[in-house]
Amino acid sequence: MSEESDSLRTSPSVASLSENELPPPPEPPGYVCSLTEELVTKAREELQEKPEWRLRDVQALRDMVRKEYPNLSTSLDDAFLLRFLRARKFDYDRALQLLINYHSCRRSWPEVFNNLKPSALKDVLASGFLTVLPHTDPRGCHVVCIRPVLPPWV
Repeated sequence: MSEESDSLRTSPSVASLSENELPPPPEPPGYVCSLTEELVTKAREELQEKPEWRLRDVQALRDMVRKEYPNLSTSLDDAFLLRFLRARKFDYDRALQLLINYHSCRRSWPEVFNNLKPSALKDVLASGFLTVLPHTDPRGCHVVCIRPVLPPWV
């Protein structure tokens, strides 16, 4: 028997699988860094993010979630978990706590997070509570100001 016919015989096609034997879903695509060299340098200096360790760090956080919170229904893809690592300067424990807090907030206030659309924020933006300054800072970043409005009885 040739190698080609042997490999065809041992790897079933989707058509030959029964309903209960569907192939596993494909792995989500891994993270592909799109940072400029300048941002890579900044991330290394300010966040202790090392490109050569990035995927290892994401995997460590993913493993912590699976071990410590196996019932947490969350995305475990690289880009999503990387947000939490960056927000906590690659401190695994603090990144995990931030992820838990994120899900806690989403569960506590479903009226805020479910069906969130820009039109839902129109009144908040119009009130002046939250505003974006017209000019950027010296590094070109936009500046958001929050001005709490006191209730009329104060």
